[in-house]
Amino acid sequence: MRYVTLPSVPVKASVIGLGTMIFHTDTQDRDFALLDAFVDGGGTYVDTAEIYGAVEQLGLSEIVIGRWLQARPGMRDKIVLGSKGLIPGTCEEMHPGGAQVTPECIDQAILGSLERLQTDRLDIWMFHRDNPDVPVGPLVEALHRHVEAGRILSYGASNWSTARIDEAIRYAEENGLTPMQSASPQFSLAKAKEPYWPETVVTTDDDQKWFAKRNMPLIAWSALGRGFFALADPENLTDQDLVRVFYNDENFARKERAEELGRRKGLSMFEVALAYVTSQSFPVIALNGAVTPGELSTSLRAGDLELTAAERDWLDLHTDDQPFN
Repeated sequence: MRYVTLPSVPVKASVIGLGTMIFHTDTQDRDFALLDAFVDGGGTYVDTAEIYGAVEQLGLSEIVIGRWLQARPGMRDKIVLGSKGLIPGTCEEMHPGGAQVTPECIDQAILGSLERLQTDRLDIWMFHRDNPDVPVGPLVEALHRHVEAGRILSYGASNWSTARIDEAIRYAEENGLTPMQSASPQFSLAKAKEPYWPETVVTTDDDQKWFAKRNMPLIAWSALGRGFFALADPENLTDQDLVRVFYNDENFARKERAEELGRRKGLSMFEVALAYVTSQSFPVIALNGAVTPGELSTSLRAGDLELTAAERDWLDLHTDDQPFN
């Protein structure tokens, strides 16, 4: 497993992260087994959110992780724990039908996550969505207070534009506050033509250059393109969302090249596609929402592989010069 250093976080983060969207108190035994297999395989980055598992109530995924941490003494100090908050509807009682991205909702989200996770701190807390109508200043000030109190070690944004992140960082720097230190858009070898869900952000070529210039850690969700590498076939139009977002000639060419490079390296196409994500010139963690130990094992193996710049460029169709003989 390869690891990256995240700003202000003492534990090194595995380049393969465990996504826990599917975790639920009804599947706790399965989820404990996945968490155990993940750390046994060298994984350290565990990603959750207050909305994950939220059918009957908020935070059922967080509750499972909290119980797992309590059942594994000392584990909290061995992992990097990140959570997210403020998807519309999660702070409805404070702002019915209105903006969820507010200082008051930040407080509620962080305190709620800490309680459910049974921990005194989060290594990273992220906005799950943005509301561009809300000024960044009060948001940055609120999160700085949580950093100062030790409740979070750092903060970031999932599904914020790079321009909005720049604005937040600039405000923090101009006012002597803790800046945003990570971001989590969708990023995969298969390039999204449009966002999979409303109000989410996909990584463009220009965004990749921005991340490289800032050396900003990117925590990639849907790092395998929402199943594109497993399910996509030009003749199979069953999954209309997959077709809408990822079906085009370029992505099928990327898939073919991932298969070819995998054959030459003795690896699966999935391992190559994940390694593309984690082998950038800036720190990247690829989140994987494995459901079975077999899926998790494949993802963890990808954490050992680092592609060269020539291999990345060929996979991404930037060149036709094959990076092998």
